[in-house]
Amino acid sequence: MPALSAPLVSAVTAGVLIIIQMALILTVVVARRRGKQSLGDGGDANVLRATRRHGNFAENAAIFVVALALFEMLGGERLTAEIYAGIFIFGRLAHAIGLSLKNTRNLPRVLGILATVGVGVVLGVRLVMLGLPLLQAPS
Repeated sequence: MPALSAPLVSAVTAGVLIIIQMALILTVVVARRRGKQSLGDGGDANVLRATRRHGNFAENAAIFVVALALFEMLGGERLTAEIYAGIFIFGRLAHAIGLSLKNTRNLPRVLGILATVGVGVVLGVRLVMLGLPLLQAPS
């Protein structure tokens, strides 16, 4: 059975992600104030982009941090966790930049999606690989 460890990389990653998340929230507030829109997007493309940047980020960040913490706690390699975190943060930033552009069909958005999905799938597979043997081990 692997030695359990504190999810330090996950903690730092969560810190970075929540700071980015708060910045994205503020962009929604600014866009809503400019567009005089309290709820919804009111058909304002700027408000829509700001809310999607924020929402898409939030939809992905929480599950990633939990999965990364579990990876660390199950004995996943620290360097690997750091690489996963770096790719994920890059992906979320690239995606947010891509959604900030007028033409939302762009390279940063595509790279952001590929990085997020790619590292998410790899992390998911690694969690299964780490967890399955522990399920079969006698307690």
